[in-house]
Amino acid sequence: MDIKQTETRINYELAKIQHPEYKRNLPDLGMTARLEQNGDGYKLYVKTPDDNRKVQITLEAQIRGIVREFIPENLKIKFELDESLKKDLVSNRVPGIKNIIAVGSGKGGVGKSTVSSNLAAAMVNRGYKVGLMDGDIYGPSIGKMFGHEGKVKLRSDGESKIFPENTAPGLKIFSFSFLLDQGQAVIWRGPMLGKAVEQFLFEVRWGELDFLIIDLPPGTGDVQLSLVQLIELDGAVIVTTPQNVALEDASRALAMFEHTKVPVLGVVENMSEFICPSCGTVSHIFSEKGAENFSYQYNVPKLGGIPLQKDIMDAGESGRPYLLEHKEGPIADAYNEIIDKLVVEVEKYKTADTPA
Repeated sequence: MDIKQTETRINYELAKIQHPEYKRNLPDLGMTARLEQNGDGYKLYVKTPDDNRKVQITLEAQIRGIVREFIPENLKIKFELDESLKKDLVSNRVPGIKNIIAVGSGKGGVGKSTVSSNLAAAMVNRGYKVGLMDGDIYGPSIGKMFGHEGKVKLRSDGESKIFPENTAPGLKIFSFSFLLDQGQAVIWRGPMLGKAVEQFLFEVRWGELDFLIIDLPPGTGDVQLSLVQLIELDGAVIVTTPQNVALEDASRALAMFEHTKVPVLGVVENMSEFICPSCGTVSHIFSEKGAENFSYQYNVPKLGGIPLQKDIMDAGESGRPYLLEHKEGPIADAYNEIIDKLVVEVEKYKTADTPA
């Protein structure tokens, strides 16, 4: 038996095993294996970030099951402590992603998914590498907004992960709708929603990203709670419209994020004004200064306001978010203002968390 070839194959197969505590596969955690011959048998040394013997016993059984076809007998497995592996585990980060931003709202109908999609597109226009994850399991809409109807044939890395869809240079998306037939209903209980969110984060090969935007479902339910328990979010953006009823619901989303210790980066007012395409007259058809009042009352920044234009809605319906095709104009200017303020707020919180 060629020791090195067998060792390489074993490390490849270890990607099929997920750590029960850290919820990532072993190679992603740095838990690689080294194989040595030991008299008439073999010894397999596996790196581990801690000395949790209960977890090691569970992992040892899974490893034996996988390597049995390569080393049928006389194999000893030894775990070697490597505390350097703990660096990325303390904060529970998703590997390769610099910033994870959740986009939420207290209610449906405020255009949150449209904002998420165009925010991701605007970031790509600015040169960022961006991922967009659809966190709405019951009503996933991100796929449709990017032209995908029903199931999508997804690629796998040959191990345990699948690739997101590359919809434009620098932009990757993943939606639960990729796994559903068109019109198929999702009838799941809370724990299953949490598991799906976990898989979207850790079993999708996002690669290197500057930002991962997570489009949350409306309200303050199981998906939101699962998300904040699974990973360290760099912040949340609340989307509202100017009406008082929308602002009241937005305050509930704010309270949820504050309760779960997620920094609220600011509020975005969607449909803030209507610009007449013929004469350019600005009309506040829903209300006025809603986000300004919200910002003042709850002491969160107003990141910006997005005008109401039919072209934005048409673009989403046609499966191509507006800002993928239009990089200039009032809409692009509005999103660029939001991005500028968003980046400042993210860095502010990161700097505050950095020890002096």
